[in-house]
Amino acid sequence: MVDQMKAKTGLKTALEAVGLAKSSYYYEKTGEKPGHRQKQPLDPALEKILLSFNGYELTLGYRKVMDYIDFTLNRGHYNHKKVYRHMFELKMLQPKRIKKQGKPKKELAFYCPIKSNVRWEADLSYVFYGTGTAHAFIVIDTYDKEVIGKYFSMRARAAEAVAALDRAVAARFGDNIPEGFEVIMRVDRGCQYTAEEFCLAAKKRPWLVIEYCGVQAPNDKPYVESWFACYKREEVYRNDYQNFWEAKTGFESYVGWYNNIRPHGSLGNISPATFRAGGFRRSNVQVEIMERSKTEKVSTFQGLFLSRN
Repeated sequence: MVDQMKAKTGLKTALEAVGLAKSSYYYEKTGEKPGHRQKQPLDPALEKILLSFNGYELTLGYRKVMDYIDFTLNRGHYNHKKVYRHMFELKMLQPKRIKKQGKPKKELAFYCPIKSNVRWEADLSYVFYGTGTAHAFIVIDTYDKEVIGKYFSMRARAAEAVAALDRAVAARFGDNIPEGFEVIMRVDRGCQYTAEEFCLAAKKRPWLVIEYCGVQAPNDKPYVESWFACYKREEVYRNDYQNFWEAKTGFESYVGWYNNIRPHGSLGNISPATFRAGGFRRSNVQVEIMERSKTEKVSTFQGLFLSRN
């Protein structure tokens, strides 16, 4: 009817006469259904790149994949929306993470390091294989996020914790520790780090200051906790280790990938090794300087150590 009227009165007058909006008129003409856009074909070049992923790259989100293709593979820049659409069609998107509501706890003072080799964090975690359990010890630099000390063992003693610490020092300085060097290492209150053997080893290293976290307070050492979460999600839970050596090989492989290749969000989606070698930070990553008092820095360690003497 509108088509017949518009031939005589024009489209605007015809639509006003029947009480129909112009958008509704054209919508009915096209016959499109709500929510159904025309499907765009996939970019063959981008599709080929995504389908070539066969390792840890499959665990990256679409924004990290965008920068991984650009900076690591040097295959050109793709818009993150385009990468998302292609990964959606290829069923390569990661499951969304649902954050749990945290319980308020008294935490240590917040800190943000301003350079490497100032603050480290150390921890261990269990890795199950076959019918046994292995233990992964690591030491991580909280500034450049690089794993600098690691030890994978069937045993979880203070000796393994000390070995990971010594490997961290050797990785950064070799046998020549700089004069006046001091590093603050934050650990939890697990039996490995509160053992007399570890405390005596710390006392023999005058450049080491130990900070102990609160009880059940993982947010006191967020960097190492985040690393173990990535390690479990991207390596351990994707494999079924049949023996200790398979688990150890996976651990060594993941540390190499994490340090040298994996894009890190807080570093501008470049790897820790690239950042430490003179890479860049994105302009929207702000470095906040919050120093702690000397009394607060050493009191926790001194209180625990003196209680053993």
